[in-house]
Amino acid sequence: KVCQAMSAKAASEQALDERRTAKLQVFLSDMLRLGCLRGFKYFTVHMRGKEELVVQIMNEPQSISPTLSPSMSFAGGPGGWPHELPRNQNSLMISARTQRRLSGYGFINVGLPPASPCEREIIQRDELSTVFLVAAYARYLCPYVWVRSNHDRLIRQGGDQAAARDNPLKLRSTTAWMSEDVRVWDVLAELVDICTVPAPINPFALEHAYFEALPLFESVAATGAMLHLLQRVLDGRIHRYDSLVRQDLEILTARHFHDVAEMHAILRLGAEPERPLLTIVASEDDDAYVLPE
Repeated sequence: KVCQAMSAKAASEQALDERRTAKLQVFLSDMLRLGCLRGFKYFTVHMRGKEELVVQIMNEPQSISPTLSPSMSFAGGPGGWPHELPRNQNSLMISARTQRRLSGYGFINVGLPPASPCEREIIQRDELSTVFLVAAYARYLCPYVWVRSNHDRLIRQGGDQAAARDNPLKLRSTTAWMSEDVRVWDVLAELVDICTVPAPINPFALEHAYFEALPLFESVAATGAMLHLLQRVLDGRIHRYDSLVRQDLEILTARHFHDVAEMHAILRLGAEPERPLLTIVASEDDDAYVLPE
């Protein structure tokens, strides 16, 4: 009976690991789709390898847009996070004891460190934004988020500050990831709620001037990819910002189909383009850097 119980437990743990692995692959695929996009108002993203997404979030909105009223902002962000920064370390970071339990490496006193320590980060840092690392490492079988810059603005640290800088954040989204349908954009929305003061109502607001400035062919690809992402955001659970996302979707859809029609006229009918078609990045051996007019 003891052997049977141990065998059943091992089979159950294996099945759980397989479910988590499959779910992590979905999260990684979403990270890749998001990491290729540009044009968000409050953050920029880029992939670093296949398991890491670097996110740079504005500390303050740089343009007029819907935000919380001062009284609401003092009480808390749209996601419930209080906007009195810095916050206590215990409320925003996973404790060392919990990390050892979650990592599976507690027997050698290892928690949940990122692939590279914060002190070795080569990212460009400034006082206007905060950088986060969203990672879905196969060895942890769960996504986690680490702060990579401006720790003192977010977290009131105590004890060994150097070691604490590599503690993952205690987020509602990553905590609920295993039991709920949490996607990478849910994690991004929570990070904007925590970081940006006053908090924007719509963390996925677009910088439409970015798309207006793109060459035609690049605009078709960029608007199409962004439309796909925003639609997936709306297809999930109900969010406070859904109506604002739909407004951006309407504007971007109109631009996308206008650009598609213009591209068709140029390629099929020989019409003269009204703007550059592509950004040409020439190599050092090229003689000219000419954009088509």
